[in-house]
Amino acid sequence: MAYNASNSRAFLARWLEAKNDIVLVTGRNSYAACGAEDFFAPFLEGKRVTHLTTVGENARAEDVEDKKRLLPGKIDAFIAVGGGTVIDTAKLLRGLRDDAPVPFLAVPTTAGTGAEATRFAVYYDHGRKCSADNVGYLPTDQLLIPEFAEAQTEYRRACTEFDAYAQAVESLWAVEATDESRSYARKALELMSEGEQMLGSYWAGRAIDISRTTAAHALSYYMTQKYGVPHGHAVYMMFDYVCRANGHPEFIKEVPSLCSLREFASRNSIGWGLLVDALLENVNPQRLANNPCKISKEIFNV
Repeated sequence: MAYNASNSRAFLARWLEAKNDIVLVTGRNSYAACGAEDFFAPFLEGKRVTHLTTVGENARAEDVEDKKRLLPGKIDAFIAVGGGTVIDTAKLLRGLRDDAPVPFLAVPTTAGTGAEATRFAVYYDHGRKCSADNVGYLPTDQLLIPEFAEAQTEYRRACTEFDAYAQAVESLWAVEATDESRSYARKALELMSEGEQMLGSYWAGRAIDISRTTAAHALSYYMTQKYGVPHGHAVYMMFDYVCRANGHPEFIKEVPSLCSLREFASRNSIGWGLLVDALLENVNPQRLANNPCKISKEIFNV
């Protein structure tokens, strides 16, 4: 793993040695907007690059299948440069191949998903959220350049940064947590508190790769699927309720640019009881089972 622009060029030059057939997966606009295109251009010059771009907020099964048909016969390496959607799409493309896995470099352009450090690939299959979990999806290498995340809007940054924070906290109390995952989670929280958001996000990803997430994530997916709320914001909407239910109100964190669940319901004229019922009816059972306490309708009565 390489961190920051000062040592990334030497790392990338070494990593690309003898790799001539590259599959590059990026966002449609973010690759240029964040400065990554200019950064990578001299390293990819003279290589045979198959450049695939993602569409929309989340990886989609149908999009992956379409892109699979565009993959060349010979691939020396996959490179994913983007947020969680881009990295998860690359995971699925590489994981769907029948031959032996090839080197996979994940380069996040957001500081919050932790996708560069996990074996999970989150995607939607005709509107239904799915999460593939296989060590074969784990990128072999990571390149972290904080400058790439500076192009995000304030709202997008708030969403991704809160996601990383929630991942670290949930890894502390998760049923499947270990001493190792808790040490990664504490390291993530310390780094984020010091302003090292991208590095903290990486360690939060390392933590949940072991422990998995819990009820805040389990409840959040409905808000993204039904209302299109970005993932980190949806997690934020659930987080204070889950913190209180788990007996850890000290982890509640106010983010002024993100509205609460009640505010969202009020703005969109959604009945509170109906919304809570829908959240519980559509909750992810695996993530919910990883929570240390039972989650019921009563936790939302605050």
